Amino acid sequence: MKNVLLTFSNGDIEQSSQLVGRIAQVFSDGGFPFDNVEILSTNDDILFNHNFLKLKDVADNLVIINNDNLQFNLKELIAEISETTLVENENAKRFVDAISERHGKVYSEDFAFLPIDATVIPNTDGAEQGYMLDDKEFTLAVLPSDEKQATVMSEKYILPFFENKYAVKVRKLTLKYFGDRKLLENTINQAVKIVGGHCKWSIQEKDGDFKVNFNFSAEANGFSSPVIRYVVEHLKDSIYAEFDTTLKERLFHILRLKNLKISTAESFTGGRVVSDIISNAGASETVVEGIVCYSNLSKKNRVGVNDNDLLREGAVSSIVAYQMAAGLLKTGNCDVAIATTGYAGPNGGENGKSGLCYIAVGMKNGVHTYKYNFSGSREQITEKAKNTAFSQMFTQKMHADSIAEALMRATGEKLKPMIYNDGSSPAADETAEPIDAFLSKLNKHNIDFIIEE
Repeated sequence: MKNVLLTFSNGDIEQSSQLVGRIAQVFSDGGFPFDNVEILSTNDDILFNHNFLKLKDVADNLVIINNDNLQFNLKELIAEISETTLVENENAKRFVDAISERHGKVYSEDFAFLPIDATVIPNTDGAEQGYMLDDKEFTLAVLPSDEKQATVMSEKYILPFFENKYAVKVRKLTLKYFGDRKLLENTINQAVKIVGGHCKWSIQEKDGDFKVNFNFSAEANGFSSPVIRYVVEHLKDSIYAEFDTTLKERLFHILRLKNLKISTAESFTGGRVVSDIISNAGASETVVEGIVCYSNLSKKNRVGVNDNDLLREGAVSSIVAYQMAAGLLKTGNCDVAIATTGYAGPNGGENGKSGLCYIAVGMKNGVHTYKYNFSGSREQITEKAKNTAFSQMFTQKMHADSIAEALMRATGEKLKPMIYNDGSSPAADETAEPIDAFLSKLNKHNIDFIIEE
């Protein structure tokens, strides 16, 4: 089986690469990776004609992604090469009319015209409908240029068609993970040995946040659960979802489910943490406030950071991060607090330590402070810190019923207890000290609780 992806570019290589990368990943995750990818010029209809005829002879499946800047009519050319004509497709017209009504806009009737033998690939988010031509030996699928629309249409229609065409039964599972890439890859490699060559997997990563896709063939029936169990057992709370979601969505879901209120105090992340939480619809149910206390004065006046500690330890220190989060919790207005302080770069503050940061997360039963040294650009460091703050919240008591615990419960195996403020591993029924007790110790003895990672 040979699968080919073909698309067009008007010179914007970055945009074309992003689109191609995304669609290629979708098909790879679905068990039908592309053998070749071709990117043609938007104004060269002769080259397209030549390549189409060539691919029709050598490929089993050809997926074409349209381009809004094409200098020729792709549908007409495909119909001409395929020796057919364009006619109004009733199903396509129905979808175009529905989109027109939803958007309050009249779209060209051309969107409803497809090659006479084409099967529509429904696009429920845009007027341009996809379509498929299949003669058993060769399948052509044409998609719109919008990345999101093309992705959904591929996942919902094209991949299931391929599975049916080749009688391939694949069980697909997705895990979301935040943490170290090497640890993730090593763990998966060990896990898939359980099923030999009957499991394919892929990972997508952005700023430490990973989407892990597993495809189990029919021969691996009954072995998918042990594989997933092995991965979850070894990665534990670094697994934050068993479906495709984001850190901000997962955190928001947990806050709303537990009826918890959150406040943030941010220095070098500049409000990015609270901004991401607020991007979820219904955020007013959970968000109390987001304070950007960038200056030392703001840290003192807004969240009660001790002036002596600022002078002695500096703004970028564990004790300051701790007091920022503790100050939010002391107001009594929130149940959950996140605080960040660090050097985003490109310069590393007074210590020249770009990427050094402290993240404090916690509830009224205790605040956990973490030290990190991130690498990358200013943007990458800030994003990693934001994502890490979200991830660390999942280990708090509000998330006692974690994804790892839920997935492991069926096995009867007990997970190790969480690590608390002093780096120890207490018994399962122990908790971190109340925030007032912590503050009392901190102010009296200058105790600095750190978990360095």
